[in-house]
Amino acid sequence: MKKIISWLLVAVMAIGMCSWASADPVNVLDFEDGVFAFLGVSAVKPNADAAASLEVVDYNGSKALRVAAQGIPYVALNLEGLAGEKLADVAGVSFDIGVDKAADGKFYAVSGVVYSYTGENADENKADWSVYMEKKNPRNVKIAFKAPFVAGAGNYVMISREDQAGGEPATFYLDNIRFLDAEGNAIALDPAAVYVAEASERDLSNLVALTNAVEFPDFHKSAGAWAQDGLEMPQEIIDALVPGSVVEVEYASADGSMWIVMPWATAGWMRVGQGTAAINNSKTIAQIPYEMIEALCGEDKSTWGAMMQCESASDWEVFAVRVGQRANRIVLKNAVEFPGFTKSADAWAQDGLEMPQEIIDALVPGSVVEITYSSEDGDIWLVMPWATAGWMRVSQGTAAKMGGKAYITYEEIAALCGEDKSTWGAMMQCEGSSPWEVYGVRVGQKAEFFGLTNLVEFPGFTKSADAWAQDGLEMPQEIIDALVPGSVVTISYDSEDGNMWLVMPWAAAGWMRVGNDGADVADGKIAQVTYEQIEALCGEDKSTWGAMMQCESSSAWNVYSVAVGQAIK
Repeated sequence: MKKIISWLLVAVMAIGMCSWASADPVNVLDFEDGVFAFLGVSAVKPNADAAASLEVVDYNGSKALRVAAQGIPYVALNLEGLAGEKLADVAGVSFDIGVDKAADGKFYAVSGVVYSYTGENADENKADWSVYMEKKNPRNVKIAFKAPFVAGAGNYVMISREDQAGGEPATFYLDNIRFLDAEGNAIALDPAAVYVAEASERDLSNLVALTNAVEFPDFHKSAGAWAQDGLEMPQEIIDALVPGSVVEVEYASADGSMWIVMPWATAGWMRVGQGTAAINNSKTIAQIPYEMIEALCGEDKSTWGAMMQCESASDWEVFAVRVGQRANRIVLKNAVEFPGFTKSADAWAQDGLEMPQEIIDALVPGSVVEITYSSEDGDIWLVMPWATAGWMRVSQGTAAKMGGKAYITYEEIAALCGEDKSTWGAMMQCEGSSPWEVYGVRVGQKAEFFGLTNLVEFPGFTKSADAWAQDGLEMPQEIIDALVPGSVVTISYDSEDGNMWLVMPWAAAGWMRVGNDGADVADGKIAQVTYEQIEALCGEDKSTWGAMMQCESSSAWNVYSVAVGQAIK
């Protein structure tokens, strides 16, 4: 399927760099010298296993690249650096690929995709590969690309392993990679090319935003499976643990699990969040709400004990722990850009622009002003200097802030400047209590993502289709059981226009789209549809919803995973 994904293009522009140094050209990448700097693990796909490991090993009588991952690995190659001036001549690729047998000693079919990003817009094309017969393992795969590559446009090639019939993560091996011209001849490649890992955003899927976060000093620990390690809590962490707060753990573990242990609690040695913590799709951040600790250790936090530890069901490492107040992540729907709003000033100085008509029109009840910024003390707010009610600071010290953005609602402006926005004056400025810089301002309708605990994965829900086409699966019992009041269906996806919603085609009430027409919360990567939204259309008795759940969008789409969790409220 061919699509344009702006966030992907931006993220991978660094990949298309030329080689840092030049080496003697080769016609085949065979890994015999142990060098593979020209490729790396990509994390741009929402379902990517960023912890996938790459290693040159002995395989099938020669050297090969071993790719091992618990999730779905994506191996990206810096094709522009490899092919250089011959990039436009690349018309196909050939490589040998093999797979390990499963833990039971049996061979199972394994398949994946070769992604090519081509043209000025880095359009995505896909071609499948598979190893489906043991006597043809490894096998040679040859694929013709659908469009030419363009220099300087973030064009590259990526190989994934996505399905395995054995039901467990399959290790695979790459060898003898050749890029071919239109006549099938191998193109000379520069093995000194260097893959530059793409800049990826912090994965906040399934998580809440933290405000007023307090870092737990020196909490960098590691241990084996089912082993605990931690530190005594300093006073600032104890003070930060209040109702509505969240303990956030940045980590890596072999199986993706993570929770905390309170070993000195008066109520007894307690695991908190085991299998129930909010964990992002990348399995790199876990969040444990205050209320989870309270439910096990008691309402009086002085009885919790001063020691906080981490633990996992597999080998683990924790890089940071912090405690902050939770806030739902905000996403803007139907956002309107404020043209040219790139400003900076010193502390207590204002700068801004007169609002164009499209911004004035977008300022309606339920809308929010989003400011992308930086400042020395982290604060920013709005100033409305021409308001009839007087020169007004709006949300000074109180704006919701998360991820380098500040959010100020229409209602906050109206409370100071009046309900009639014609009296607000046309000038909108920014100000901070320290030197500040604003990179952009947008106005849109406010929607909020829920953090999700007790997440239940929908097995095998990896689907794709064209605009207005549906695809999905029958719901297994564990998904049906997880769909209860307060639950949320979360979809990891991409689509050309950013839209995504659910379809319940077998509902007794009729074929139902749920979350379309702007009712969903979606940001182009994650979409959430609540139980209550499904219930409103399909009925209070979920046994009448029908067992089939599908996805759909108004543009070509890919869904990487679906899960159901309980909203943190």
